[in-house]
Amino acid sequence: MRISILSATLAMTMTVMVSVLAHPWTDWPGQQTCLNDTGVAYLVQGYTYLLEQPGGPDFNSTANTILSDQFFVCSDSINSLSGRPLGQLAYPNKQAFIASQFVTPPLPTVSTLATFHNCQSVAWRWNASGIGANQYEIKGLINFDVNPTTLQIDAVYSEFNTAAFQADLGNPECQQK
Repeated sequence: MRISILSATLAMTMTVMVSVLAHPWTDWPGQQTCLNDTGVAYLVQGYTYLLEQPGGPDFNSTANTILSDQFFVCSDSINSLSGRPLGQLAYPNKQAFIASQFVTPPLPTVSTLATFHNCQSVAWRWNASGIGANQYEIKGLINFDVNPTTLQIDAVYSEFNTAAFQADLGNPECQQK
């Protein structure tokens, strides 16, 4: 009886070992289908570059590297600043984003306040300063939908303090009294 239990245990152990060796951890589901801190930092740094350096020497290559072909931006903050109707996409595709952002004045300094992520999305709290009169900091939140396999951003949902932005640009209706 002891020999048969020992044989069964040994056989089970060998089966598990063979299956682990045949399917190393890197091939198991979830390993390459989930964002990690390094991937999040890469995407946030790339997107920060696009905001701080529109028209910069690496703008197009950075945009084409970190933005997927399904990319779009949804932002009533952007729509309100640009005088477009609320509720529509600010940029319906990557080409529209690149064309517009390339001629948009830079956000001189964008600082990360915090990032949070799960396997396929990132929440990024940020602060922009150095805009216009630089009287107010512009705080915002961007949510990225991400393809973790390609490490590209599929969608951006962005909202920020447009009143502070307009006040920094000198719009009198947004000044404190």
